[in-house]
Amino acid sequence: MINVEDGSWQGFRVTDSREELMFRVQKTVDKLTRTEFEIFLIGEESEDSKTDFKMRGSPFKRSCTIYKGNSIMAETSLMYKMGIQKAFVPRSRFRVTIFPGHIDLALVVSLVVIFFDGRKLWI
Repeated sequence: MINVEDGSWQGFRVTDSREELMFRVQKTVDKLTRTEFEIFLIGEESEDSKTDFKMRGSPFKRSCTIYKGNSIMAETSLMYKMGIQKAFVPRSRFRVTIFPGHIDLALVVSLVVIFFDGRKLWI
């Protein structure tokens, strides 16, 4: 992944010393309590001008949701434990839930990394 400019990223696939652009990500909203991104897949199946996925969430709450249309494809949330141990779970731990569908796992990981890019996870 390459951070092209503030709020914009590009993801590449490297095969046999050749780089191929896979996706573009553009930040559309950046507020303290809410951040939103638009994801554009690059390839023969996808038009370059159409938004393929949207990602919305709150970095402070460690939560983001990846949408394809109105369907939720993946989401993150803070790890919580029941009982007295709840106070000892660090804020740097969160879970990623990927729902059944047609989404590449590497793409989900890349998008989560982009969402938390530059944010201190221990606060």
